[in-house]
Amino acid sequence: MTERLRPYAPAHMADRDGDWQLERVNERFRFCRYQAGQQFKLHQDGVHHRDAGRCSRLTFMIYLTDGDAFAGGDTVFYSAGPGGDETGKVAREIGRVRPRAGSLILFDHSIWHAGEQVSGGIKHLVRSDIIYRRVGASEDVAGSKHGSRHDDYIWALAGLGHGQYASGGRDALIRIWNESGMAVQALRGHEQSVLGLVALPGQRLASVSRDRSLRIWNLATGYCEKAIAAHDAAVLDITRLPDGQLLSCGADGLVKLWSEQGVHLASLAGHQGWVWQAVSLSQNQWASASEDGSIKVWDGATLRDVATLEGSTPLRALLAVGDTIWSGDNAGGITCWHFGVAGWTAMRRFQGHGAAVRRLRRLDAQHVASCGEDNLLRVWLCASGKLVFEARHENFVTDALPLADRIISASYDGQLRRHFSPVRQAVSCREPT
Repeated sequence: MTERLRPYAPAHMADRDGDWQLERVNERFRFCRYQAGQQFKLHQDGVHHRDAGRCSRLTFMIYLTDGDAFAGGDTVFYSAGPGGDETGKVAREIGRVRPRAGSLILFDHSIWHAGEQVSGGIKHLVRSDIIYRRVGASEDVAGSKHGSRHDDYIWALAGLGHGQYASGGRDALIRIWNESGMAVQALRGHEQSVLGLVALPGQRLASVSRDRSLRIWNLATGYCEKAIAAHDAAVLDITRLPDGQLLSCGADGLVKLWSEQGVHLASLAGHQGWVWQAVSLSQNQWASASEDGSIKVWDGATLRDVATLEGSTPLRALLAVGDTIWSGDNAGGITCWHFGVAGWTAMRRFQGHGAAVRRLRRLDAQHVASCGEDNLLRVWLCASGKLVFEARHENFVTDALPLADRIISASYDGQLRRHFSPVRQAVSCREPT
């Protein structure tokens, strides 16, 4: 396949890291099916990092279904992402491809594009990447010279105490940072994107990945103490419960309970889509949010769901704030749920972002941070939902943490940014006990 492709793909490409030579088609193929009502919203494709000197540069996509067999479903290219360009101009359409069975399209990962909603029929395609090798690659291209950068997306953050924090990226690395923002350690072991992190007592860290694994790390030695095949699909998040046990969420639709040592204790089934996040509501009550639009409340004693908070918009983010639950959805909406005599009810809904909400984080008793695919970090008053702070990245904002008088934010742009906190009494990230 690589040899058949060579006449159509650039043999050489160049960027700030030097010259790159075409090597091969990535052997990891993804077969995608879009049914009526499904779409892939505006995004850029991420880089696949093979090693320090080899990575993907171009998207490779073959349509398997002819456009006559379904309605909608065009591949549409745009001038910018959901947050607009650097001048604030909104994204405009710059190109459109109507699928034809057997046709191939190649384009740079950095180009913003979307898979238009299929309104009838079924669309199939196969997706991969074109791998390039950097000419004269050094031993370690991966991140150290970029200071506060991963190579590509940063997915998740975790506070470690004493001013330190961890970040996980698409480059499969976990980086440890000190209070000054300097990288002091790199943990290698995951084979794909690191999607979730949580600190454990005794200088330990738990991580989950698109490679389907849960890993437990000793930060004092830098070694992985345990690696577990945790889910049958990507593991999307990990959280620590008050009793020290862990909850993982997966693209297999399951929430799984683990001991602090990584022993599997139970699997909780009930969602009909990817489960993006789970939180602790109390010692024996947990909640999970799914792409099926629902929040499920789980009883920790019986391991059964005791309430379902229904919604029609896929959910990505979840946060417990006192006796309320905050959820963030794919349309940028934030909903605050309260438990009363009638059970769980939505007491407030507001438009938090212009695109999907990727993460909600508690800063202190009065403030919540939200991270959006409109490239914005925003801070809200818990009591009123009033916006009190806003900062912008060059791409999707994925996570945020309070750190002394600063807020650390992470993004698809590969940057960790430090913002002076608008919160007068910001709570620092403390080491778990």
